[in-house]
Amino acid sequence: MNPTPLRKPQSKTSGSAIVLICDQNYLLPTFSTALSADRHTAANDVPVIIFVVNSDSGWTRQFDSAVAGTKIRIVAADLPQLKQAASFHRDRYLPPIALARFWIDGLLEHNIDRFLYVDGDTMVDGELDSLLSVRPPPGKIMAAPDVIRLFMDELSRGIKHDLAYLEGLNCDADSYFNSGVIYASRDAWKSIVPKALDFLAEHPELCRSSDQSALNHAARGRVEMLPLTYNYQSDHMMVLDPRKNGFAPVIWHFTGGPKPWDQPGWPWDEYFNRFYRMSLLLLKDCSVTTPKPPEAQLRAGISHRRRTKTRLTWVYPWRKITRKRKTLLLLSAGFP
Repeated sequence: MNPTPLRKPQSKTSGSAIVLICDQNYLLPTFSTALSADRHTAANDVPVIIFVVNSDSGWTRQFDSAVAGTKIRIVAADLPQLKQAASFHRDRYLPPIALARFWIDGLLEHNIDRFLYVDGDTMVDGELDSLLSVRPPPGKIMAAPDVIRLFMDELSRGIKHDLAYLEGLNCDADSYFNSGVIYASRDAWKSIVPKALDFLAEHPELCRSSDQSALNHAARGRVEMLPLTYNYQSDHMMVLDPRKNGFAPVIWHFTGGPKPWDQPGWPWDEYFNRFYRMSLLLLKDCSVTTPKPPEAQLRAGISHRRRTKTRLTWVYPWRKITRKRKTLLLLSAGFP
């Protein structure tokens, strides 16, 4: 009588996945983010999946050789729901494809019970295994604070608009999160997204940041804040390069414009282009386009960075001190 074979124990990261979503136009930077995530995830059972909306398997097969030897999968995705939701999109600088993350659950395989969603304008620079080995609290999602938290106690002409915006979402600055990095169970996501979609459809005028606005409204009371190291954004970097204070962010987030591959410079220098350069090399024989940023986004981003640098240096130098203090506090936060 043969003994019953022992079942191989599951790893702590089993059942998790890293997920990105883009259209064909933004595949190149999204692939660079996926490369950085693959490089910083040791567990072999964690796939890094790029869903490419409105593409087909014939188009995605061209990347088979480029992803060989990695955990990256490039998968064609059909999201007919996106067209209707796009009619409620009000963000001036982001295309409606940003809404595609709402339907992550329907795209994932059944064996995936939780996912780490990351935007295609991020770069992973630290290990992800420790996060993926921890399950999100039941019924909750995990996300990092948005940059709006830095400004809310400052006197400025824009503060009234920000306060009105948060009031419209029934949120406060301390619980408002950035949707560029979200760690969630499928069960929690399935219960939050319908409420977010309903809010977006009923109150598009309140959703100035589109999916982020709607998700913040729908997930009230169901968010555990991640340390800022998991989503270090452009406005944080304009205040403080955390590496000079002994912090090593796990995920850098190139919010606004220009992205480092469009125009490297303060606050994102060539260091942040290394995975993008790898992508150019790996995909040189593939049919991909180099995304051209919307002119309005580029102009607005350059103007905002110049204005911020001038104000923090010459007009309101004390704000750099107070923002730096807040940023260091958020960087120091541990897991909930």
